[in-house]
Amino acid sequence: MKGILRAPARPPGVVAAAAEFTLHSYRQARTALARAIEVAGGSADIRRLRNVSLSYTGHRNMINQSRRAFPPWDREPASGTVIVDRAGERMFAENYTSYPGIGRFGGAWALNGDHGAHWEPARNHHGSEIIATFSGRDADGPWALIPRWIPPLMLLDAWDSGINLRSLGNTVRDGRPMHALAWTQRDRATITLLVDADSGAFSGFEWIHDDGVYGDVTDRVEYSDWHAIRGVYFPTRRTDWFNHEIARELDLDYRTDTALADDQFEIPPGYSQPQKTEAAARLQKVADGVYLDTQVDGVMIVEFRDFLAVVDCPDSFRIADSTIAALRDAFPDKPVRYVVPSHTHGDHGGGARAYFHAGATLLTTPGHVEFYRRLAQVRRTISPDPYLAPDSGPAIEEFRDKHTISDGTQTMVLHDVGPNAHSAELTIVHLPIHGIVWQADVFISPATGGGVNPAMPIGIEFAEKLKSLGIDDFTALLEGHNRRVVTSEEFRRALALAGYRGYEPFRATQI
Repeated sequence: MKGILRAPARPPGVVAAAAEFTLHSYRQARTALARAIEVAGGSADIRRLRNVSLSYTGHRNMINQSRRAFPPWDREPASGTVIVDRAGERMFAENYTSYPGIGRFGGAWALNGDHGAHWEPARNHHGSEIIATFSGRDADGPWALIPRWIPPLMLLDAWDSGINLRSLGNTVRDGRPMHALAWTQRDRATITLLVDADSGAFSGFEWIHDDGVYGDVTDRVEYSDWHAIRGVYFPTRRTDWFNHEIARELDLDYRTDTALADDQFEIPPGYSQPQKTEAAARLQKVADGVYLDTQVDGVMIVEFRDFLAVVDCPDSFRIADSTIAALRDAFPDKPVRYVVPSHTHGDHGGGARAYFHAGATLLTTPGHVEFYRRLAQVRRTISPDPYLAPDSGPAIEEFRDKHTISDGTQTMVLHDVGPNAHSAELTIVHLPIHGIVWQADVFISPATGGGVNPAMPIGIEFAEKLKSLGIDDFTALLEGHNRRVVTSEEFRRALALAGYRGYEPFRATQI
């Protein structure tokens, strides 16, 4: 029939070859996986496990979460627990890591079937409110954590996924030949299983993702030093890699078929359900010309007569670009002239490329300039963005100690409060006309659940730095991790709870 374009006929042999290739890939993967399951103890013994418990301890190399912008990285303790009740379809997991100068942070998850919750045991950020609840497919994420920590169960899960398995061929890791098998978990994450080509033993797994600071990233988990428990083999060492750097080294202690208490899978007393709040406007007004982005907690916007300045640019191009788009809508005649990241950690500076792309100038301290120059050049194929750094590099201005921006009606003062226990250089912002101080990571209050925590040692150090800068009172203290507005009274209460009353005389009756 005229006017209709027909695809050229495909030779039958080509179709057959393509189909055979896919089937061959699946069969190769099944063969390698069957051998790995046998080496791990055999399908029958693994399936007989009613429950498995893991406790681990070790350390984390704080990649992009150290006091310095570049290696060598700080080392901090890391620990956790994972329990799966296979017979009762229940799970519990918790993990803890300390951050330089801040101390111990953690998270916990408990599920019964496809219902459960996520909360913060230490109540640093979220107070007494549950962070999230899970039901239905929402539970796939927490459940996917279990096999990533219990290798024999990962092998079984991959086997039970049916035709959801492919061979990627052979590769080499640490000088050893490996079979690489692709497998998609229940949370739709694609994992590459690595099986030793010589011994048939399961070695670990990899996955790829985008990172706001480093671009394309391969994470790898390597298991070693295996021993048998009731005929099933478990590792006693786990090493986590971030690209080519060791991110975490852990000692593992597994137990099987132990007595489990019901309260191990329940939310502990004292937690409340998340409060339901009405959708807030994108920009929350704090004072005249001062706003918080309610969808990117901790980001402050300062309005000047002819332009805007944004304080902090967390996580990624996409997240930062959403703030920029909201500002274009709200202030169509005022461009973002400056962006001020507090320091180089990705949750505070990972979105800098979006501001470079928008034509803003990044203001930072001398030791952080090279970090942001490199961030502008990093390769991104997993999550590409439109920014291309010019040959001259991105627009960056450095300042030492103090920098003031003012147009006669609005004044914004930047102070470097480093070095401190969290970062060698760290910028805070003072708006003297409004009595507002913005800071990140040197004082933390619960975003939900109300109240304040005793100030951390770095919070006391921050209070002393404010005194030395002559900032001995303020109307509002804003935080780089939530949009809560802390009063000066609440700040002093947190200091007093930590036994410090040096910021200003404080009456004990106020505690």
